[in-house]
Amino acid sequence: MPHASSITARVTANRVNVDHAHQRRRRGRSSTTCRRATNASSPAVDAPADAFRRALEDLRARVNDALPVEARRAATRAAYASSASLRFAFFLSQVVSNSRETDARDLDVAAIAQVVGRVVLGTDTADKPAAMVTKTMDGEEMANEQAESVNAFLESNMGAILDVFKREMEFVEDGVYKFPYDMDPATAPASQWNPVAVSALARANARDQREVAKRREAQKGQELRETYVADPKRYPDYYLQNFHYQTDGWLSAQSARLYDFQVECLFLGSADAMRRRALPYIADFMRNRDAKTTKHLDVASGTGRFLSFVRDNHPELQSTALELSPHYLEATRKINKRFEGKGGSLRLVEANAEEMPLEDNEFDMITNVYLFHELPRPVRVTVAKEMARVLKPGGKLFFVDSVQIGDGKDIGMESAYELAIDRFPAFNHEPYYKDYSVTNLVELFEEAGLRHEATSEAWVSKTMVFSKPFDGQDMTTASSEVVEPQEVEAPSAVVENMKSETTPIEAETEPESSEPESDIGTRKF
Repeated sequence: MPHASSITARVTANRVNVDHAHQRRRRGRSSTTCRRATNASSPAVDAPADAFRRALEDLRARVNDALPVEARRAATRAAYASSASLRFAFFLSQVVSNSRETDARDLDVAAIAQVVGRVVLGTDTADKPAAMVTKTMDGEEMANEQAESVNAFLESNMGAILDVFKREMEFVEDGVYKFPYDMDPATAPASQWNPVAVSALARANARDQREVAKRREAQKGQELRETYVADPKRYPDYYLQNFHYQTDGWLSAQSARLYDFQVECLFLGSADAMRRRALPYIADFMRNRDAKTTKHLDVASGTGRFLSFVRDNHPELQSTALELSPHYLEATRKINKRFEGKGGSLRLVEANAEEMPLEDNEFDMITNVYLFHELPRPVRVTVAKEMARVLKPGGKLFFVDSVQIGDGKDIGMESAYELAIDRFPAFNHEPYYKDYSVTNLVELFEEAGLRHEATSEAWVSKTMVFSKPFDGQDMTTASSEVVEPQEVEAPSAVVENMKSETTPIEAETEPESSEPESDIGTRKF
């Protein structure tokens, strides 16, 4: 396991600089360990694979634009259903493969994908899709206990998982947001479509899962503390955890490389779709705004996947990614490299969300995904206040995290959630999860100065929207009545650039001081 000094060395000098100017502007706020990472320059020409994919993307876009509306919608549905079904089947196969000791093949991936695709498209309205999927499994090669475990999980959760995909397909079909770039062969990164790359990642994950199993059995969730000394100004004690029992916690390049693959295994390919449930709310917010003058902060960016979906849909945003792990910040830089030279900007800041080296009232919108369940209660309070501090009056916070106790009533999952919340923390080493599960998030953010506007659920994730009132504005929670969404024009297909300057591109003009019109509290997402 690397030491802190080697971790700092891995983030090279041409991308990391101590931000002295920001430290001075903080007026005494301690930020001596906060660093800004800036992206390295891109090659002058595309690599052959990238050049081919970009040409294919342009051709596909032109063909799609030439189709009649109904044909285009049908093509979108078919493309999404096929991609989502293959995704589900692949990650289900990985879960089963990694949970047994032999390499015997238990699943017919193609058959599972066919079943899932029909359900997502609505051509098969079976009441029990889980039963249809388990029929495709070769039970003779699975231990009875294992087969029963897989079947029970699918029986309880598969309907909700497929609803996530079906709902996202409707959003994409209606033009609420773009077809996810990583689900389109023309635009997906090589790590998701190149068989050699995918196979290598799957093998690396399988090796790591064996180590995860050993830690789980030994209840060793704090190995990092054998290497690192907790430092509230660098890596606080609560941060030095092997969350999910994963190797190195958040503090290695290999952890960052495997993270998204492992999360998709955990959620059977639906994690990205659950994250993207925030995109319709963001589209509402951006509808009457100029992206060129809109400053966006992504708090705890992780590997930058959700940030990349936001930037893909809103290419001219002035974005800032804040992340404590230098390795995950480097992953954010890499995944967002696809937007270089195409508009907008991205500033990378290595810092703790408890004390952001950012100005008061600096950002028009903030996004935050899957952070709060991994924070102790006092830290949640601190981070909520920091987000409220850097958000402009009239700005919005788009928040995604795990469901909690009491959620799931509308989709018949309340009991399943309570059972999962009871078991998940110990199985997956989530030491702060149970306390998070009973935290009143509306009260937490309102006490920080933000007003609740909307909440929606998607399987085991929930999306919440908060706004920062103008001075003197009523803090009363906005109406959360829901109706079916209106059809809106799709965002531009042009994707965003990440500029190479070491300082952010400041907006030339300030956004209007009045709140833009939005029906964010009355639309169903």
